[in-house]
Amino acid sequence: MSAPSIEAIFQFEEAIENAAKSILTNSAGLTAYRQHDTANVSAPFVALQLSGVTATETQHADGSGNGWPSDMSATLHATVITNRVKEGGTSTHNATLGKVRRYLYDLSLWTDSLLPYHKVWLVMENGSSPTSSDDDRLDMTALSFQIRILIRETAWP
Repeated sequence: MSAPSIEAIFQFEEAIENAAKSILTNSAGLTAYRQHDTANVSAPFVALQLSGVTATETQHADGSGNGWPSDMSATLHATVITNRVKEGGTSTHNATLGKVRRYLYDLSLWTDSLLPYHKVWLVMENGSSPTSSDDDRLDMTALSFQIRILIRETAWP
């Protein structure tokens, strides 16, 4: 599918966060929010944010002689937040972490219908950082995934 503009192709945050939210909501059965969602949130949920988008050396040459970056690396942050009193303690938190990993690693879920201009071809965990809030009784674990994003040849206008 051809994108309406090159600017639309380069909206990686919008595309990847929406796809990850759809995967976690529809396939994993979790509640997920993007970095700019305005809904009121309550635990349990997964907060998603894409950052650090970096072009690699691969480029797409257009008919005008321009070389556009076509292979990108980025970090997808997925922060799991559960309430240890309401959601059954750490076992629910750990089960949610397992679901997030399992479904984000499954490259077959990053489909053309979710990402008509992009292909996610690598998801690799970079680490995790657990924290808690005793006042709110929340357990939080920030998972970081390196992802690689290829712009589909059919996306170029």
